Amino acid sequence: MSQKFIGLIGIFVFLFIAWLCSSNKKSVNFRTILTAFSLELVIGTIIFLLPRSRDVLLAFSNFFSKVIESAREGVVFVFGSLGAANSEQGFILIFQSLTFIIIFASLCSLLYYLRVLPFIIVTIAKFVKKFFGISAVEAICSASNMFVGIESFTSIRPYFKTLTRSQLFLIFTVFMSTIASSMLALYVSLLNDKIPTIAGHLVGATVLSIPNAIMIAKIMEPETETPEENEMKIEVPESAKTFTGSIVNGAMDGGKMIMGIVVLLVAVIGILGIFNLCLSYFTDITIAKCLGFIFKPVAFLMGVAPQDTSMVGEFLGTRLIMTEVPSYVGLSEAIKAGTISTHSAIIASYALCGFTSIESLSIAVGGAVALAPEKTGLITSICYKSLLAATLATIITGTIAGLFHIG
Repeated sequence: MSQKFIGLIGIFVFLFIAWLCSSNKKSVNFRTILTAFSLELVIGTIIFLLPRSRDVLLAFSNFFSKVIESAREGVVFVFGSLGAANSEQGFILIFQSLTFIIIFASLCSLLYYLRVLPFIIVTIAKFVKKFFGISAVEAICSASNMFVGIESFTSIRPYFKTLTRSQLFLIFTVFMSTIASSMLALYVSLLNDKIPTIAGHLVGATVLSIPNAIMIAKIMEPETETPEENEMKIEVPESAKTFTGSIVNGAMDGGKMIMGIVVLLVAVIGILGIFNLCLSYFTDITIAKCLGFIFKPVAFLMGVAPQDTSMVGEFLGTRLIMTEVPSYVGLSEAIKAGTISTHSAIIASYALCGFTSIESLSIAVGGAVALAPEKTGLITSICYKSLLAATLATIITGTIAGLFHIG
């Protein structure tokens, strides 16, 4: 049976799972679902099938690579040869990839100050609101997540206390289904040598995941209340109110993000190592292999080549408990070693492109509770369900990539 046909079946299976988990099946707005799915097909066609689309992706990826290499000057100045692209010490994650988060977080903050990002986000949000028939708050937060991470919550700070259950669920789902532009630089630096068009593909993955997240969120938590009508505007963070302040505060935020990632990876991978040691006394199975076994059927339904399903399943499971960073590192190593097919690698790169992990969920819950402490009960009641929704959204994104990818 064709892997593309299996992927097509998989999409309906994933949508059916979302429908089974719906809080109110009778209130599901099928117009929103059909609109989102139609847009996904259009985006998939543009990315993979339009004449010269590969040339466009390659041109964008080459430009992004030049930006990264230009930004590397700051890394090399501070860390010397440790931060060089082809360091004699070999690949060291924190020096050769993670440091780009500081630079791109600072750049995004500067673009906020210059009102470039707010203009782009509001323009996209107007289209999203009209096209999907969702509220202004949901549209702004969805559009913001194409560029920033948890900061998207602060862009709707004035309206957070009035959000309905459905709105809050969508905001959580979209946040965990996408990646911030600062993290995009990290993954491009990991995969660019292996997949020359990866920057364009990862941007495409984020764009694809937004309608997916909206679709899944509105299936699992359809709107049953009357949302307030809000203005289509963004609150610029205090940290981006001055030119110098935007650069400094953005860099500091990026530094905090790196520290959080490093501390988390050391702790979680270390604990998993201890668990694996305990398991080794009874069996040869590791935690990673267990996760691969659990997600193997999911990878199969995504249209991944049969010989790659265990590996891709392991990447998906690892992301859930350890963030997407080690999964992308593993994908990079698998491509370099030639142990995964190009088709499966493309599917995996799209499916992994999201903050779909327990750690990201904790960040979302913490940020939301800080903005609206009176909604703590509601936030905690939907958080794990939204993680499932985001997982389904990114999985469908990977599946669609597999349907359209040729070669």
